[in-house]
Amino acid sequence: MREDTMHSPEDVERGRARFVEIMSYDAPTSEVPFVRDGVVAAVFGDLWTRGGLSDRDRRLISISCVAQASIPAAIEDHLRAALVSGDLTVAELQEFVLHFAYYAGWPRASMVHRTLSALTAEFETVADAPA
Repeated sequence: MREDTMHSPEDVERGRARFVEIMSYDAPTSEVPFVRDGVVAAVFGDLWTRGGLSDRDRRLISISCVAQASIPAAIEDHLRAALVSGDLTVAELQEFVLHFAYYAGWPRASMVHRTLSALTAEFETVADAPA
């Protein structure tokens, strides 16, 4: 293990593999400790590999957190990953938005709704594209 890291190369590789499974795109490659040790090794290599909750449960928690924090890029990334993985449907995410609005507020829920609507339209356009 390198002196400037709290995770082994194996931890980072496990996190990179899990990141791809969860987010449906490649994990960031960075030697910055926040990214390498925090996001990749700890969040995806440790947290997302634990038992006790399903991926679907963890997705709902993650979407709730990024939506509450009003982080547009993270909201889009997590909604897209939930849809691409099939862990959540558009109808389930629409119900999530309504429930979220009551607990977190309508302005934040409106941001999630706009993002979900844009993703839904994007996926419909892709589905309608000629093969």
